[in-house]
Amino acid sequence: MKYSSKITPIGAVLLLVAANSQADGLYAGVDGGGAFQQDTTIKNSTGFGGVPGHVKFNTGFRAGLDMGYEFNKYFSAEFDGSVIYNDINTIGTQPLSMTSPGGKAHLGEAPLLINGIFTWPLGRFKPYVGVGIGPAIGFFDSYNVVGSYLPGQNPSYKDSDLTFAYQLQAGFKFSVTEHIDLGVGYKFVGTTEHEWTDNSVTLKTDGTMTHSILGTFTYRF
Repeated sequence: MKYSSKITPIGAVLLLVAANSQADGLYAGVDGGGAFQQDTTIKNSTGFGGVPGHVKFNTGFRAGLDMGYEFNKYFSAEFDGSVIYNDINTIGTQPLSMTSPGGKAHLGEAPLLINGIFTWPLGRFKPYVGVGIGPAIGFFDSYNVVGSYLPGQNPSYKDSDLTFAYQLQAGFKFSVTEHIDLGVGYKFVGTTEHEWTDNSVTLKTDGTMTHSILGTFTYRF
């Protein structure tokens, strides 16, 4: 693992939020929905077996939680932690089902972001936009993929890395009660370059870019 103490600022933010748990503007929420990863390019012929090309993904899912504080009806800041999961169907130039019988691979990402949110309330209807930055942990996991292990080795390949991530989001919420909002949102997350190493084999790719369509639930304390 390569992330160790680099995410400690996130802990400080959580402590700050907890210390203000009695504030009128405190809220917490959950979201979940589909995650659509764009293809990402293999760099410097580091693909399994040195095969160039792209890593291509199937549709996956994103699930997350957020905790934040509304400074007024227009501006809020929040911590946003989520998990994004996508199965991989192609590494290099051929689908895994053609080059690696029984082969499988997936990418899991965990962005840990601080977001700034701008809301324009229209009665109970609340359109919003937001931006965020922070680290993202990327978990690459594959099994029996040609070129990911040397002869005689275990055919599994696993590693994690830490990248910088940024997020853009937009959507709307509707106040069902004084404390509960339901909504629909879109989140785009991009990262910097990835690098994973296992079995003396290194895979480097461009950053990932993920589009998610989410249902949201928010509780205002």
